Amino acid sequence: MSESSDFKEGLNFFLSKDYTNAEKFFRKAAEQGDPEAQFCLGDMYNNGYGVAKDERKAAALFRKSAEQRFAPSQINLGIMYSQGTGVEQDLIEAFMWLKIAGRAVDEEGVDLALDEEGRDLLGVVEEQMTAGQITEALRRSSAWMKSNQLI
Repeated sequence: MSESSDFKEGLNFFLSKDYTNAEKFFRKAAEQGDPEAQFCLGDMYNNGYGVAKDERKAAALFRKSAEQRFAPSQINLGIMYSQGTGVEQDLIEAFMWLKIAGRAVDEEGVDLALDEEGRDLLGVVEEQMTAGQITEALRRSSAWMKSNQLI
């Protein structure tokens, strides 16, 4: 995934804690469809870095990025659905996004699968689900991965 110049500028500002300019450049890159910028801008809203904390905006940005196969956003979206943060709690959606993130690889084929903490969260979510919910989550995740050529 190639980073846009606006994303790089935003990241430099973010790392130097100039959140006003970071938000400006991340927003510009996010509006152009950059999934990393969408993730970073979502993180700013999720945590209130230089912007008013807004978990709904964060979830919407994570979703845009997740739908472009960006694994960190898929994980964050799964967490948000599992907790009902910024979205209505939905264990099926949580499981689906975490399952998808567990299959993620980057453009060079490097495995971005869930780490131990992510696998633990997937297990915690699964424990709260009925057999029917798990079946539906697996059906949705499989359909998403097929349509995005991950399987």
